[in-house]
Amino acid sequence: MSSQIRQNIQLIVAFFLVLFGGTAGYLYLEKGWSVLDALYMTVITITTIGYGEIHDLSPAGRIFTIILIFVGLGLAAVFVAQVTKVIIQSGIRNLYEKKKMYDKINKLKQHTIVCGYGKIGRAISLKLYELGLDFVVLDQNQERLAEAEQRGYKVLHGDGAVDGVLLSAGIRRADFIVLCINDDACNINISLAARELNSDIFIVVRGTDPSIEYRMLRAGANTVVYPLDLGGEQIGHILARHAGVAENEEAGPTAHEVMGYSLRIFPYYDNTPTTVGEVKVRTGAVNALVLHREDGTDIENPADDMELSYGDSVLELVKNDGAGCELKNDIKWSKDLILGIPFIDAEHRVLVRYAEDFQTALREGQDHEAVARLFDRLLEYTSSHFAREEAFMQKRGFPEIEKHMKEHRRITREVMELNRDKKYIFPDSIDSFLQDWIINHINTTDRKYVKFFKDEDK
Repeated sequence: MSSQIRQNIQLIVAFFLVLFGGTAGYLYLEKGWSVLDALYMTVITITTIGYGEIHDLSPAGRIFTIILIFVGLGLAAVFVAQVTKVIIQSGIRNLYEKKKMYDKINKLKQHTIVCGYGKIGRAISLKLYELGLDFVVLDQNQERLAEAEQRGYKVLHGDGAVDGVLLSAGIRRADFIVLCINDDACNINISLAARELNSDIFIVVRGTDPSIEYRMLRAGANTVVYPLDLGGEQIGHILARHAGVAENEEAGPTAHEVMGYSLRIFPYYDNTPTTVGEVKVRTGAVNALVLHREDGTDIENPADDMELSYGDSVLELVKNDGAGCELKNDIKWSKDLILGIPFIDAEHRVLVRYAEDFQTALREGQDHEAVARLFDRLLEYTSSHFAREEAFMQKRGFPEIEKHMKEHRRITREVMELNRDKKYIFPDSIDSFLQDWIINHINTTDRKYVKFFKDEDK
């Protein structure tokens, strides 16, 4: 037993002893008093309330009352001192614990912020803890935070949509933020705040309504996850496995393979002229069967010295060896891509990052599902980015907006053409297309409206 608990017990015992002794003393000294009279007189004497004597006191009773007053005052002083000590120590302890937690959070870098410590937040936090990754749990519920703190997690109380709370959680030093709140509107608000405070942070949002996913992406989310869909898919896999049913795999690059050979289209998206022979060398094709010009004309069995221009494509006969795309040009973010418009630059960073992920999946020959997911994510974000960019240009009165929008439609059409059959099989020239789709578009087309706005602001 600790000394603090022992002192509290002693104080309680002393209080009841004084109460009992006072009541017994009045009953003994004063004739005709009831137990209630004696108890009442003892209480008002100990507490020094001063209501007056309920009955006339004898000389012995008055002397006893004087003694009881001094004893009661001493007991009251000790009691008040003890209560004050407990309150002060509790307050100081809470302040110390909060400061200690803030110090721990302030030391974090490249960490993850988990907003919402519900069922999903618990599972995510547990996994991050098992992996040894730094993270902060952010929630408005004190009970849930107390549970998280007991598990050894770093916690912070507050609303994630408030800038000050996110700054306290180290949003500007964090690499990731996961929004696990079961409210799409709250998640959208937090996404907006997080993206504004840290344009490079990767935002993962728990979604409940797929129809407003585009709003989450527009609010700054990098990806939206639907736990119910994932859970349903996992249950389906479990049932299929136990039922002994083999799940169909999507056809990969060898879907139309005959004797180890297949046809493949090589679209050319480069302004530098090249020849059919150079394309064959680059792709390792056995033969070029058809050269399709951008104007719609076709040339069968084209000669190796025939030149290709931007927008042309070659139908090739290739021997399949199971290798992934041999991409040569890496899509990377650089300072040269900065336009000077903060929200546009932030979206371009995300766009380039998505392109990097997609390109990596192709180069590494990742499974069909991973490539499909990354391509769809890149396409969806591009479409939403184009819409926001066009709204911005329209608001600022950019005179060449129609021309710019036409360029957006061209890019979107060519992207859709890349995957018209939804097989997610991409040519080796996809790196050139990504370069034109993203890098060249930013450095040429986008810089036109930036120049116009800067000249207008002078």
